[in-house]
Amino acid sequence: MRVLCAAIVVLTANGARAQPPAAADLVAMRYELGQRLKRFEAAWEKQESEPARRRALPHVEKLTQQFFSLQFGEAGRGLDRAGFALLTNDDPGTARQWAWSLYAVPEARVVDGKVKELRVTIKPMYAVKGDVPKGLEVQLWFTDKQVTTIKPEKFPHTVTIPLPALGDFKGLDRKLYFLVETGKELRHGTIGISQIADLDARLAALKTATAAFEKVDTIERATARDRAELLADLVGGTVPETDLPAADLLANAEKMLDGKPFYTADKVGQFWLSAPTSAKGATAARVYVPRGLDPKKPVPVVVALHGAGGSENLFFEGYGAGHIVKECRERGWLLVAPRSGLAFGGGPPVPALLDQLAARYPIDPKRVFVVGHSMGAMQAVEQVQKHPGRFAALAALGGGGTVRDAKAFAQLPVFVGVGEKDGIALTMTRGLNKALAGGKNLTYKEYADIEHMVIVRAALPDVFAVFDAAAK
Repeated sequence: MRVLCAAIVVLTANGARAQPPAAADLVAMRYELGQRLKRFEAAWEKQESEPARRRALPHVEKLTQQFFSLQFGEAGRGLDRAGFALLTNDDPGTARQWAWSLYAVPEARVVDGKVKELRVTIKPMYAVKGDVPKGLEVQLWFTDKQVTTIKPEKFPHTVTIPLPALGDFKGLDRKLYFLVETGKELRHGTIGISQIADLDARLAALKTATAAFEKVDTIERATARDRAELLADLVGGTVPETDLPAADLLANAEKMLDGKPFYTADKVGQFWLSAPTSAKGATAARVYVPRGLDPKKPVPVVVALHGAGGSENLFFEGYGAGHIVKECRERGWLLVAPRSGLAFGGGPPVPALLDQLAARYPIDPKRVFVVGHSMGAMQAVEQVQKHPGRFAALAALGGGGTVRDAKAFAQLPVFVGVGEKDGIALTMTRGLNKALAGGKNLTYKEYADIEHMVIVRAALPDVFAVFDAAAK
């Protein structure tokens, strides 16, 4: 998820004007915030106790506002407190707060295979009252044979970590393990680091090859071209919003240069790709392809449109730890999550994207379902009006949109859902429900004790109940 604002805003704390973190720090904190969101959502999935979940939700009620005002540190604090509340009603002690406040920032996330060490800086994501606990210990490692242990007394603290040799591999996507220990409190995590042999030469060759394309008229060419730009950004220091397997992405892009189809129905799993959707442009998406696809038996496809500040990765890694992927896997359906950027209007060119994918996968054009969250809900409403007849059902979660043509929704199965504690979109979602009130297949639901981010996970079972009925 890319940082939303180009400008750095001045935040207010306790009535005093406080300088926000520097731009570079915000980018690193944005990545870390995404990691903490995924960790919270994974813990939420494991915790089935409703009282425990209700304890956690107040800590994330301000998450969306904090994100848009670039208060990433406070958003991280809220997610940490929410995760702790899933386990106990007690307040976290100072030692626990220190352990969970810290995060690691590597100097690079994509390095040449000849690089032998990596500088990593340990920082607190948010302020903790009280001194650094005595005996606080930090461990970092790529393999358990080379563990670097430090006992910093103040932060930020920079340390050099040895990188394992790449050996005969052309590239490896590794994990840098990070552990903080303060007495009985443990906080651990991982950061994606990619080692690539002959990095500069291979990237230059990919750039040259894609620049020579006379036309970008296939998924492979569009993907290879976009990969060249993405990898150049990563090598240049851009921090992605999630861990990207850069070594694998480069190796796959190199294979795509032979002109043969790389993405086929018999290649199952999750993939990043770009598809040509206009004369010069392409649309990036993340796709889930289920097992057992039969060219003679078209299957439904779910198009998932993310919220503002998100990306194609949000439905796969967030929104209930990627629960929508599980729903599609169980049904044998395709899942397509396009990248929308900041487009509050019509959003990505969904029909053109589906037309490209339909040449590779057995998509049933009569069973195309669209679900959107927040900004994505607005886009989904617009897509239905802009492309009548292309969608078999619509789900709008935590978002509204302008209904210009109510006839487009008259017969369409529509699900509209919002959390009762959604301080961002409750009013506009109620407005959407009112505007669609004439629809014969409209279902509207407000979820108690649910806010803006958790609404997707809370509503997905109801969303797929509508999709299942439409699929029949």
